[in-house]
Amino acid sequence: MRLIHRCQKGFTSVTLMGVLLVGGLLVAGSFTVVDPDIGFSKKDEDYKQANGAAEAGISYYLTRLAQDTSYYVHCTNVTPPDGPGTSPVNQPWNGTSPTADPRVSRAIPGSTSRYTIELLPATGFSTCIENDQSSMINPATGAFRIRSTGTMGSRKRSIVATLRRKGFIDFLYFTNRETSDPSTYSSSADQTQASSECDAPRQSRTSFCSRISFIDADEIRGPFHSNDSILVCGSPDFGVDANDIIELNQNSPGYFATNGCSAAPNFKGTLSYPSGVLPMPTSNAELRNTATSAYQFNGNTRILLKGDTMDVTYPGGSKTGLALPANGVIYVNNVACSQGYQRTNTFRTSDALQSTCGDVQVSGTYNKDITIGADNDIIVTDDLKRGGSAPGVLAGLIANNFVRVYHPVNYSSGNCAGNATGGPGSITIEAALLALNHSFIVDNWFCGSPVGTLTVYGAIAQYYRGPVGTFLGGNVASGYVKSYDYNYRLKNREPPFFITPTDSPWQIVRQNEQVPPR
Repeated sequence: MRLIHRCQKGFTSVTLMGVLLVGGLLVAGSFTVVDPDIGFSKKDEDYKQANGAAEAGISYYLTRLAQDTSYYVHCTNVTPPDGPGTSPVNQPWNGTSPTADPRVSRAIPGSTSRYTIELLPATGFSTCIENDQSSMINPATGAFRIRSTGTMGSRKRSIVATLRRKGFIDFLYFTNRETSDPSTYSSSADQTQASSECDAPRQSRTSFCSRISFIDADEIRGPFHSNDSILVCGSPDFGVDANDIIELNQNSPGYFATNGCSAAPNFKGTLSYPSGVLPMPTSNAELRNTATSAYQFNGNTRILLKGDTMDVTYPGGSKTGLALPANGVIYVNNVACSQGYQRTNTFRTSDALQSTCGDVQVSGTYNKDITIGADNDIIVTDDLKRGGSAPGVLAGLIANNFVRVYHPVNYSSGNCAGNATGGPGSITIEAALLALNHSFIVDNWFCGSPVGTLTVYGAIAQYYRGPVGTFLGGNVASGYVKSYDYNYRLKNREPPFFITPTDSPWQIVRQNEQVPPR
């Protein structure tokens, strides 16, 4: 039987069309399902780019601050990179008035996203006031804030950044020179020679200059900075844990062995070398200009702090129960001061401070943040502590010359005859201390029997390293045993209008997103 082959023409086409129809329906269904996600993906991309634009605004402002550390005091009167009228720096906008957004923004090169920056004034101010740093700086923290808003399409994101300069009170211990102050040398000839040969980094000083070491018994219980290199004998401790930065400079590696010793410093903190020099200002003028007339005194002044008030005695007058200043700043001026630091008779029982010198003798307790400045010296005559009802408050002592601990002694025929009555014995100082041109020092540290323990809870910054006692065979022979601890509150706050290093960089200490964006 012969099979008859029928024509199959067109059969495959029908099958193919059916497959294509089903496939098309599946594609259409899939597209219908994912179509909303395409819009979401675009919005998500814009959302991320808006955040990137806001971050770019923060970077823009930090760059300007790096070029001019006082950039913020110019407010919006700043030269923009793209010519007049294009600065993205604005006074604050409340988001509603005027209705139209008045802020000038700047495009990110190669993108359609933009950013705009607002200056957020300090409490009590509605706008940034040109050349008035108090309109921006929070006196309690030494910081100021900006808000950067990025836009991409219809999406906006705002970031608020808090900026603060690296300062002396970021460290428990800060020195510019790791050698004795020329004023503390024993003869006028030596003082003159030290003045010419010792005010230099270690590698440039002569062998005449005193060499001060950190020894086994030393514990630096907090962050540390020296613009100099340090000498080490044994294994002193630096820092409490890895969060404490230990910053050294000058010749590598920043520390060296004392003659006859090994150098094996125990860096409990994180070593940073070279960390960069933080230059010290030479004057307290900025602080003096902040103090109101009612809290500026002339000549040798004694201040007894009594919680929320103070008793003040000064040449020609006194004030009892005077409220602590609203802005927290007290300043004592020179009238005509010819008395410099006197190594061999400073504060002997028979001596008096020159009445026309801007010296402050201070002690007592304080319940409010306070900073005391002096044209000449600050002498702590007894305990200086926070009040029991105000454990979080901070004090600062800033002297153009010395910050001193009162230690009266007797002399007989020009020689040390021992401690005099009236000294404080063991003493506690809860404050940030800054000696701009000289040292933190104990009067007559080399004379008499051991006095006790010198406790500092705060921060110590000084131009030259100052002595607080003498040691023999690892034991205190005169003066004080040291007990220094960092007040970690100083990482986030500072005493009112505390002075910062010259040309110190600004850095972000806090950053958060504002929701909803401005």
